Amino acid sequence: MNFRRHFASTLLSRGLVVLVLAVILVVTIFPLYWIAVTSLKTIPETYLWPPTFWPKELTFEGYSKVWTYSNFAKMFLNSVIVAVSSTVLSVVLASLAAYGFSRFKFKGHKIVLFFFLFTQMVPAILLLLPYFIMMRKLGLINSYTALILAYTSFSLPFCTWMLKGFFDSIPTDIDEAAMIDGCGRFQTLIEVILPLALPGIAATTLFGFLVAWNHYLFAMGLTTTPEMYTLPVGIAALNGEFRVAWNELMAGAIIASLPALVLYLLLQKWFVKGLTAGAVKG
Repeated sequence: MNFRRHFASTLLSRGLVVLVLAVILVVTIFPLYWIAVTSLKTIPETYLWPPTFWPKELTFEGYSKVWTYSNFAKMFLNSVIVAVSSTVLSVVLASLAAYGFSRFKFKGHKIVLFFFLFTQMVPAILLLLPYFIMMRKLGLINSYTALILAYTSFSLPFCTWMLKGFFDSIPTDIDEAAMIDGCGRFQTLIEVILPLALPGIAATTLFGFLVAWNHYLFAMGLTTTPEMYTLPVGIAALNGEFRVAWNELMAGAIIASLPALVLYLLLQKWFVKGLTAGAVKG
């Protein structure tokens, strides 16, 4: 009897866990499903009530229109240039800074690290006006350089914190052994430490890319012509004054999500390792 009660209790608890997980899965996946389905509908069908959960007439009209008639290709290229450049710059500078903070304990280094973390607490909108004034005085408004510098300044502090955790998990004995073999500090970092920290670099790369790829506020504030718009600004511009072409808007969202998805798939092996490797030491 006790065994039956225990079995029934275990089965019930597992059933509840499965039910809760199923609800969470539906809540998480359904918005993505709805975006994809809406992008394949005709404009009239997107306004039907009650809504259809599968297109009555499957069409790629939304994709062709948004890519062909809205300067979307140029915006896509702008986002790629800005996001890739910002990510590379952030990871390179963060690697140097994080290695320095990890291996050298100088007076006030904790204060500097805290300041890095504090910058992540400042709302981006408070920084828009100072950035705009600074870039205007430098003559960089409506340029790739302005966006790259802005996005790098956002991601660099956190990237430094992330990589410092990974470098801290690598024993300093490895550095000493490399230097005994004749390597200098910089050579040790490039040839020995960075290969060991690839999971951390992958996680940092993904974070830096997403910051630059998805940012809307500064892309809107620092650009003045449609030719310099990035994808977030371009997708927002698809929202018309008198009507919204929901199939085109959702098609643009799907296209905009592909580079981040591809990057994640490419870095997935290292990214999963990086989720825990940097938590060994802090």
